[in-house]
Amino acid sequence: MTGKGFLKTSLVEGRTAITRAQATNPLKLLCPRGRKAAWVYTTTFGGGLVAGDTIDLDIEIADETSCLLTTQASTKVFKSPHGKLARQSTQATVGNEALLVIAPDPISCFADARYRQNQQLNVAAGGNLVLVDWLTSGRRARDECWAFSHYFSRIEISVDDRSVFLDSVRLDPADGTLISPFRLGHFHCMALLVIVGPLYDQQRTAILEGISKLPIDSQSSLIQSASEIPHGMVSRIMGTDTEQVARLLQRRLEFLAQRLGGEPWSRKW
Repeated sequence: MTGKGFLKTSLVEGRTAITRAQATNPLKLLCPRGRKAAWVYTTTFGGGLVAGDTIDLDIEIADETSCLLTTQASTKVFKSPHGKLARQSTQATVGNEALLVIAPDPISCFADARYRQNQQLNVAAGGNLVLVDWLTSGRRARDECWAFSHYFSRIEISVDDRSVFLDSVRLDPADGTLISPFRLGHFHCMALLVIVGPLYDQQRTAILEGISKLPIDSQSSLIQSASEIPHGMVSRIMGTDTEQVARLLQRRLEFLAQRLGGEPWSRKW
């Protein structure tokens, strides 16, 4: 089943307003009011993605507006008995002096699931983007640990139509067991954080400096790295526990509350 969504923000009387929010089954967009920024929750009928589902979401963030795109819960990807993929695709443009925060709960692929996602984000020269993309090992309570059949993620970020970040991740048991110590080993959560734009220069500098001072410990339950990219920074996190990674992300992004009117995961983790 193919679901399409369209989301647009505009500046109305000096405040961010959602001027278009449209979605077709199985995608739903929930837009609660009462925040300084626009808050949008994506969800699906049935509580997850089944084999053959395709979700396409187009986002337009107007100049000087702010928007948080998140989820109600983790995105569950159910098994694919016939080899079909579940797909999600997001295309977004972020205007000058605008802010788009994409901070969903993690992807959770069940045993034998097949999933592919693509995010293409174009930020204006004075625009700002904060992106979180993360994945868990699956349903550990049911002894499912990296037991899915295929996972692929591609993220491309451009600033003023010039590519500044391109990241592709393929996890497939056909390339070797995922629980190998040379691949994912004992970790159960992997996360990516990207911050782009001038609004949070000081915060991303503090993150880079803080991570650079961390000791190197191959036996640690939480491993972090960070590096600069044009107009921003990227940080990668591996953790043995999803809640541990979630708390770290929550602390690291506390600065978003002032512009958004609240922290993305304040009532979840």
